[in-house]
Amino acid sequence: MKSYFKINYIESILIIIGFIALNFFNVVLKKLLIFINLPDSIIFSISYVIPFILLFTFISYQFQKKNIVIDISMKLSPWYIYITIFFMMLCIMTINESISSLIPIEGHILGKMYKEIDNFLREEIKNPIPFFSTTVLLAPICEEFLFRGIILNGMLKNKIHPIKAILFSSFLFGLTHMNPWQFIGGIFVGSFIGFVYFITSSIIDCILLHMFNNAIALFTTFFIMKEEQIFSQKREVNSWGTLIISFFIVTIGSIFLLKKKNKNNH
Repeated sequence: MKSYFKINYIESILIIIGFIALNFFNVVLKKLLIFINLPDSIIFSISYVIPFILLFTFISYQFQKKNIVIDISMKLSPWYIYITIFFMMLCIMTINESISSLIPIEGHILGKMYKEIDNFLREEIKNPIPFFSTTVLLAPICEEFLFRGIILNGMLKNKIHPIKAILFSSFLFGLTHMNPWQFIGGIFVGSFIGFVYFITSSIIDCILLHMFNNAIALFTTFFIMKEEQIFSQKREVNSWGTLIISFFIVTIGSIFLLKKKNKNNH
């Protein structure tokens, strides 16, 4: 008899530890790909997706071995839900940008880390097609199946309170980005995407939101910002008026989505 996949806090942490370990191993893989003279344009995409493939293969094997079914819905939501959540996502991105901009970008540790990110982006943008396709297409698909489809979904199936499950899975999501600026973004954006998953139960909705977030962030960074650095040293915090409006829209949108979910449940 088959049973549905469930997961607890410890098991979620172990999955992420395994994923991080695979990414450290990925450093060796990347050197190997460089050694065999693969084009730089391909190396980034391959080295990004390999840890996910290995992790998903291992998890899939364990599911089959234990006769466990993971219930991931691929359904599409009504059009008005998409209008609501994409508009809310713009507001979440505005709030996230204001909060992450408060994190220092200078100093011995943070300054060095910030410079490494800046240099990485400068190198990868030299091959825009694989970089954008990986960031806007591959990353949302892989990350959403892991953090919302497996971890959050498994925690909700395990009867863990939705708020705790959403916040914890988002914390792990931010942690895997390995820097404080994206850690904050992982928590804020991840929590909103997790909330949408709780409302719609659709991994497709999560992937589309993630793609939207990454696309806006990349196009803003590389095509709209005119500062000398890709990650500008002169970041401006959004006005209080903009933040208040963003919080208001997110609050109203959340109430609307919760009412729709309760109505559907009844």
